[in-house]
Amino acid sequence: MTDSGSANAVASRLAELRERFAERAADDLSTLEQLARASLSGQSDNAVVQDVLARLHRLAGSAGTFGFPELGDAARNLEKMLKAHAGADGALLPALAVEKLLALRTLLENPPVPAATTEAQSPAAEDPEGSHGFQVRVLLAIGPEINVDVAEQALVAYGFDCLHFSYAEPGELEQLAAQSRSATVILASESCIDKVLHLRDGSRIEFVRRLPVICLSLQDDFDSRYRIAGLGADAFFGEPLDLPDLTERIEYLAMERSTRVSGRVVLVEDDAELAEHYSLVLRSAGVDVLWVNDPMQLAPELATFRPDILLMDVQLGDYSGITLARLVRFDPQWLSLPIIYLSSEDDPDNQLEALSRGADEFLMKPVSDGYLIRSVLIRCSRARQLSRLMNRDSLTGLLKHSLIKQEVDKELARCRREQKQASVAMVDLDHFKQINDTWGHRSGDIVIKALANMLRNRLRETDRIGRYGGEEFLLVLPGCDPGAAAQLLAEIAEAFALLSFSGGDDSFHVTLSAGVAAIEAFPSGDEAIEAADKALYNRKRSGRNGVTVFTHD
Repeated sequence: MTDSGSANAVASRLAELRERFAERAADDLSTLEQLARASLSGQSDNAVVQDVLARLHRLAGSAGTFGFPELGDAARNLEKMLKAHAGADGALLPALAVEKLLALRTLLENPPVPAATTEAQSPAAEDPEGSHGFQVRVLLAIGPEINVDVAEQALVAYGFDCLHFSYAEPGELEQLAAQSRSATVILASESCIDKVLHLRDGSRIEFVRRLPVICLSLQDDFDSRYRIAGLGADAFFGEPLDLPDLTERIEYLAMERSTRVSGRVVLVEDDAELAEHYSLVLRSAGVDVLWVNDPMQLAPELATFRPDILLMDVQLGDYSGITLARLVRFDPQWLSLPIIYLSSEDDPDNQLEALSRGADEFLMKPVSDGYLIRSVLIRCSRARQLSRLMNRDSLTGLLKHSLIKQEVDKELARCRREQKQASVAMVDLDHFKQINDTWGHRSGDIVIKALANMLRNRLRETDRIGRYGGEEFLLVLPGCDPGAAAQLLAEIAEAFALLSFSGGDDSFHVTLSAGVAAIEAFPSGDEAIEAADKALYNRKRSGRNGVTVFTHD
C-alpha cells in the first residue's frame, strides 16, 4: 500500500472510531439522565453515584480524543463536584450536578472534529534491507579547508558507500537521497554546515528531513560545538579526527533514523475505542503496539513482547493501574521499565501520589494525536538508549558476553523449530598482546572498536554480534551455512587487514582469525560455541589470518 493509501486508511478508521464513540457516548448520556432523574425523586443510592462517577470518568478521558473537548471538560468538572460531595451525602446527587448532567447531551449534538493530521503521523521509513554487504550511504559536503581523502578512504574500507554532493545545487541532495531510501548520513565540514542544514530542513521530502548530519571541524572548542549544536547538527568531530569513533557514530545515527519500528509499547486500556485509536495513531508513526485489555494477562504479555515502555490507564474497570504498576515492579526484570499513566486526573498531589507507587510519568487525557506520538517516541528513544547502556559493551556497543550466548541458544531453538541452518563464528584479533605492548592500550582499544564497526557494517541486520571477551567476538548468523559464513568472514578479514592504524609517528596493520560451526549440528548452544572456538584454535595453529570451519574429524 502506498504512503497516501496507508494514511487514508488510518484516517478512515479513525473516523469510524469517532462515530462509534459518539454512539457509545449517547448511550452513556441517556443512562446518566435516567440516573439523574432517579436521584431527583429520591431513588438514588451509593451504587448509583459510583455508576455516575465511572461513566463521567470514562467520558472525561476519551471525549476530547474523539473531537468533543467541551464534553470531556464538562464531564471532568462534574466528576470532581460529585467526589467532593461524596463525603456530605454520597447517596444522593446534588441538584446542581443533576442539572449539569441533564445538560451534557447538548455538548454531543455537534459532529466530532476530525483529529488534526500531524507531521509525525507519516509512515516511517522502511527497514534497511537485511543482506550481506549492506552499505550505509555517506553523503559528503566538504569544504576546501579539510582534506577529506584520508577519511573517505577509511570510510570506504569500513564498508560505507561515499558520494559527494554540492550544497550549492538545491536539488542534488534530494536526488541522491531518492536513489536509495536505505540508511544514509550527511557528513559536512563546518564551512558549509549552515547551507547543508538549510537544504535538509527545507526539503519537501520527509525522508530527507530525517537525515542525520555530522559536522567535521578544524576546531574543537566550546564555542564551535555550541554553534553547531544550535544549528541542529546531530554530531560534531574536531581535529584530530577519531576515525573509529566517527564510523561508530555514522553507523548508530544511520540505523537509528532509518529503522521502521521506532519503539515497542504495551498499552493497557479497558476502553476498546480509545485503545484502538491510540494503537492506530502510534502504529502510523512506526511504533509497535500491543494492546492488553485484561490486566491478568499483563505479566505474560510483557515477558513475550519485551516493550520499551508501558502505557497504562490509571483506572481499568475493577482494577487500579496504580496497583498494577506496583505489581509489575515485583519482577526484577521490569524495575527499569518506564511506566507512563494515561489519566484524566489533573490534581498534582494525586498525580504525585500515584507516581510514588511505581510509575514514572503522567500523560493527561485527553491527549492529542500529535502530542501522544511525540511523547511516546521521545520516551521510547530514551528507553532504548538506556537499554543499550545496560545491555551493550561500553567500548564497542555490541552485546555483552551473557546476552550474545543467549542469542546462540535462541537461534538453536529456532533452527530446530523451523528446520533451518545457522552458523556461529568466533573472531579473534591476531597478536593483540603485541599491539598493546608496542602501541599502548589506547591503540588496542581503537583496533577493537574498528573491528566492531566493520562487523556491524558488513553483516546483516538479522545477524547478532557480541563481544565475547577481550579481543574475541562472537557472531550468530541465521540462515547461513558454514561455507557461506566462512566466505563472508574471509572477505571481512581481507578488508580489515587493509586498514591502517596510527601509533605515534608510525602506522601498523592488524589481521584476524575466525572459527565457524553449524549451530544446528549440536545439542546445545554452549557446544556450538565450543566447536567454533576449536575451529578458531586450529586457525591460530595454522598461521592465523584466515577462517577455519569446524569438522568432527
